[in-house]
Amino acid sequence: MTETLLFFSSYLEEKKESLINELLEKVDDDLDLNLNRTDRLEHKDLLKNLLSQVSKALLKSREQKENMELEYDKNSYFWKRGSSLKEMVETLSTFRLYLMKKLKAEGVKKNIIEKDILLIYEQVVFIFDEALRHTTKEFNDKTKEMIETVENEILELGAPIVPIKNAVAVLPLVGSFHEKRINHILNNVIPKVAGLEVEILVIDLSGVHVFDTFVAHGFFEMRKILSLLGIKTIMTGVRPDLAQTAVQLGLDTQGIQTFNSVKDVLETLDK
Repeated sequence: MTETLLFFSSYLEEKKESLINELLEKVDDDLDLNLNRTDRLEHKDLLKNLLSQVSKALLKSREQKENMELEYDKNSYFWKRGSSLKEMVETLSTFRLYLMKKLKAEGVKKNIIEKDILLIYEQVVFIFDEALRHTTKEFNDKTKEMIETVENEILELGAPIVPIKNAVAVLPLVGSFHEKRINHILNNVIPKVAGLEVEILVIDLSGVHVFDTFVAHGFFEMRKILSLLGIKTIMTGVRPDLAQTAVQLGLDTQGIQTFNSVKDVLETLDK
C-alpha cells in the first residue's frame, strides 16, 4: 500500500497542471459555470495548491491531515465576487468526482489492485471533505460578519440624533424594535446625546410600528438614563396603544412631558 500511496502522491504533484486543465473544463461544462478568464485562472491556482496538499496528505496520518490547512478559497476571492457557497461546493465536489475517475484509470493502467485504489478513494474523499469543511466555515463566517456590519449600519441610520436648536435635539425612531436595536440605543446613541451637550431630547415615536411590553420597558429605561445625565426627555407621537401599555405595566409616567408632534414642541419652546 505504501508504494501505491507514493505512486499517486507523485502522480498528483507531477501531473497537477494537465489534470486541472482537463478536469476544470469538464466541471465548467457540467455545471454550466461559464467561467470568465479571471475566475478560471483563480480556480486553477486554487486547485493547484489543493492538489499539492492532497499529494502531501496521502503520505500523512489521519491526525496530521486534520491539522493541515486544507481550505480552498483562502483569500476569499470567490466570496468577494459574490459566488454562492452552493457553487463552490458543487465545483469542488464535481472536480473531485472527475479526479477519482482519473486516478482509477491510472491505477488500472499500473495494475494496482482494486482494494488499494478504493483506499486511495477514501483518502481523497476525506481530504476534499476537509477542504470543503474549512471553506464552508470561512464562507459562513465572512457572510455572518457582513450581515452584522450591515445590521450595525442600519442601526446607526435608524436612530439619528438631529439637533434642532441650541441644546435641543430630536431622536426620531422609525419601524419595529427588538432587543438588539433597543440595546444599541441605550449603549451607543444615549452616550452620544450626552456628548453633544443636549439639555432637551425629543423622542419622536410616531414612526414606531409595534410597541409591546419589551419595547415599552426599553424606552422608559432610556428616559431614566437621560434623567440621570441631566437631560430632559420629551416624547412626541405617543399613540393610545403606547399609553395603554405603559399603564398596564405600571410604569412611572409621572413627569413625562408629551406632545402630539415635534412641531408642537418647537412652538412651545419658542414661546
